[in-house]
Amino acid sequence: MTQADDILRRASIAARFDAAESYDASAHIQRRCVTALIERIRAEMAGHASPSILEFGCGTGFLTTQLAGLFPQASLLASDLAPGMIARAHQHLANTNIRFHVMDAEHPDVSGPFDLIASSLCLQWFSNRAEGLRRLCDLLAPQGRLMVTTLLQGSLNEWKQACLAESAPCGVPDYPSVSTVQAEWPGSGIGSWEVLTLRDPVSSAREFLRGLRQIGASLPRQDSTPASIAALRRAMRQFDRTSSDVAYQIGIGTFMKTEGTAP
Repeated sequence: MTQADDILRRASIAARFDAAESYDASAHIQRRCVTALIERIRAEMAGHASPSILEFGCGTGFLTTQLAGLFPQASLLASDLAPGMIARAHQHLANTNIRFHVMDAEHPDVSGPFDLIASSLCLQWFSNRAEGLRRLCDLLAPQGRLMVTTLLQGSLNEWKQACLAESAPCGVPDYPSVSTVQAEWPGSGIGSWEVLTLRDPVSSAREFLRGLRQIGASLPRQDSTPASIAALRRAMRQFDRTSSDVAYQIGIGTFMKTEGTAP
């Protein structure tokens, strides 16, 4: 991918999320991921009464709200690539001391150190996860944690199989395996992944695809070709015959920075 292509892709991602006016009503999986992640954060950060926290990909503030409740004395900076999402999060959390910032998390423009960097379902939008993770982990304090959720291999497989059965192009990305993301942790610390399977009931392919649009997640992978209307309809009929829900393989990642820690 050229730099120009990457810039255009990021602009397209931001524009789709800016336009996702129905995000809060449709983001069922996002809420469940936040619940799972905040439980892990609570366990990992026990004893940190007022950590310095950076959240990236904050969206409309699902995780932000939970972080503020768990750490009411924390210094919390919430960021997102999409200005519209930042505006909605700020509106929802206007009476707090949370700071908000429009930022491309792959190329963070803030200064650390942070005791905790957290994010839910944003990492899958990175063009280069390994480099993005390295830059973010560089902002951690010694023994600071980066804790995230992201989509892994097997997510949305029901739709992918319906497209394959009907020879219809499928824009769903090829999400990484656990072994791939495990190998991408930077050398400055120790990281691990846990896999959680979530199933989202859907009444039809139409509902499934509409839901992706409503949460701004309909951007196809870069090498995909648009499906013809006929091919798309065949895939939708196949999905309706074979599926009543969609599976999400959620990776919950935890990284602790050890570099720079006194022995």
